[in-house]
Amino acid sequence: MFRKFVCLLTLIFLACPLLAREPGDAPGEKEVGYALLESIAKTFHDLAAGGSKDETIKRIERFLVNSMADARKAKEMKQIDPVFFARYSRLLAIIKLSMAPDPGGILVPIIDQELKRFVNEVLAEDYKGSGLEAIGQVARAIAEETINLHLHLDNVEAKAKLWKSFEEKYREKPEKR
Repeated sequence: MFRKFVCLLTLIFLACPLLAREPGDAPGEKEVGYALLESIAKTFHDLAAGGSKDETIKRIERFLVNSMADARKAKEMKQIDPVFFARYSRLLAIIKLSMAPDPGGILVPIIDQELKRFVNEVLAEDYKGSGLEAIGQVARAIAEETINLHLHLDNVEAKAKLWKSFEEKYREKPEKR
């Protein structure tokens, strides 16, 4: 168990050198964004190997806090764009909400509302609400959003090029008098 914990920390810290660089030395928003996304996948792969429920929740909490700090730093250094940051932050929030213990069920309406919105926006499905089917649905939505963020990074240049062509095509031409 200790070995898995050390591996998890090692993976989280692998992304830190990318985030610690000066903006001029940065490998670009793609690499930093990919590292942030990879840390989610790798962490949950490692967590699937086992551990007690309380220990797992604590590890996820630490991971989420560290990931959010890394994302904020990357955004400040302009290594990730605002769209990526907003969607990545939302992904971390959804993970936290779906894992958060709520023994009294006080937050159930708020959590369900956010999960419903997330599942609907990402998968275009109605949220199942409870049970194993709902858990699977949220997991699929998280995986789908992770892929969507990869696609966002893959297409940053293509999007900028398309915007430029639209601006040139539809720019108002001065009227001749």
